[in-house]
Amino acid sequence: MNLITTYLRELLALLETRLPQLAESLEAPATPDQIAAAEQHIGVTFSDDLRQLYLAFNGEKRMGVGLFFGLRFLSLNELVAEWQIWSKLNVDYGEEGNHFSIPTGWIKEKYINLGWLPIAEDGGGNHLGIDVDPDDEGISGQVINFGRDEETKYVIANRLADLMRFMCDTVKSGNYKVDNDEEYVYWMYGEQGVGHFLDAVRSFKLPLYHSQEEEHKSHVQLEVWEHSLSEEWRARVESKAASAEAFVKIKQLYLIREGITDATPLSRCTEVRELVLTANAIVDIEPLRGCDQLKVLYLGGNPVSDIKPLASLRHLQFLNIAKTNVEDISPLEELPKLKELQLEGAAVRDFSPLRQMRALRILSVSGVGAEQLRALSQIKQLQELSIEAIEAGAMSELPIIGKLKSLKALHLKDMNLADLQFLSGCVKLEELKLEQVSVADFSAIAQLSSLRSLELQGSEQIGQLLEATSLPNLRKFTGSYAQFNLLKKQFVQKVDFSSITGAMTKEQSELWSQYLRANR
Repeated sequence: MNLITTYLRELLALLETRLPQLAESLEAPATPDQIAAAEQHIGVTFSDDLRQLYLAFNGEKRMGVGLFFGLRFLSLNELVAEWQIWSKLNVDYGEEGNHFSIPTGWIKEKYINLGWLPIAEDGGGNHLGIDVDPDDEGISGQVINFGRDEETKYVIANRLADLMRFMCDTVKSGNYKVDNDEEYVYWMYGEQGVGHFLDAVRSFKLPLYHSQEEEHKSHVQLEVWEHSLSEEWRARVESKAASAEAFVKIKQLYLIREGITDATPLSRCTEVRELVLTANAIVDIEPLRGCDQLKVLYLGGNPVSDIKPLASLRHLQFLNIAKTNVEDISPLEELPKLKELQLEGAAVRDFSPLRQMRALRILSVSGVGAEQLRALSQIKQLQELSIEAIEAGAMSELPIIGKLKSLKALHLKDMNLADLQFLSGCVKLEELKLEQVSVADFSAIAQLSSLRSLELQGSEQIGQLLEATSLPNLRKFTGSYAQFNLLKKQFVQKVDFSSITGAMTKEQSELWSQYLRANR
């Protein structure tokens, strides 16, 4: 007999007296043909454990008690139906949001992955799932959480059998609660009932049944680290987490304007994924080598100059080193996943290393000269670019921005432009934001046929603004009241004018509101 069937039988026997409704709610076994049909429809092969689960029971009834600590076990048809919903959403929302994998590198850090098979639901768009498309270090068949509210994905168990074993062990220890509502019966993890099982897993030591030897070693190291803390850092640890152990396991840590000079204690935060150190007094970031799970890092406003320690952060996707003393960004060439880099106000003058950052898609810079513009034009894969101020002698080099054929969003700030002809080559540009920018001749805007959003922030001096009305795909315009008033009736298509920049008189505000109500 396989482990899945063994644990299921044991679980039902253990709950026979306190929760007989569980056995009653489970459906008849699925057939091998039904499983094969589901696999073919989704285009994946079920793990052996998942196959055995459905050969034992094909989900549970609509008003079932929830096989997985209250999460209702889905039938094969329901699994496929839920997968189809996620598949339709994947095109527009698959990469949306800031997602994390625990452990790092085990689960692909996305909102949607069509390799995640929903086997149980909470009724609110969240699932217990089987991952058949893991990240580089993951295991096909691992049990994970995912869904609408699940930004942080955990490897709950390396395989489904481990989760079933955990359920049996939990019932044996009595660490669960059964609630009898007037309409239905349900059960929860924890003697007091913790509510949502996917919330409970965040406090577990995961994956389930991991090495006790490693846990003991980690505990000893933690005690040494805790004794080494200064009074200042002890107070900081206590303010950020319930315990030292919780602090070093924290996933998102915000330390803004705290006067930090010594970052040494952060070397123990080996599980942190998002670290914000903005506006401190940190010079040495060597301790951050230990934060090798980092995905998002803010160092802006620190007097740091040497960023060599960042070269080992292979999971880093976002880095802010704005307003730092950094001159050499060549260590970042080693980062395989660095997608967004913010350099505004940094001391960097040599942009040539940017060409080696193959994953780079979003870049923010300031005070650029001709040489820097030429270097920017070589980042062919760049999709979003923000430039604040261009040196006077470099304005003649602006046309090379047109070489960025993949550019979808451009933000220009603090500059005076003769025209927008330099953008004619940006055939994929969808968003253009001009902040504190004047343009003598705006007519070239008509060439940007892909433009969907135009924002003028503090940019009143725009000559021939009416040329914007010829943009066939423009859907949103943001500008001053005067600009809104000029354009509001000039477009053939419906354009969203729901955002206004700058001040309005009471009368203008009323007229704008009336327009919005009339054009809902």
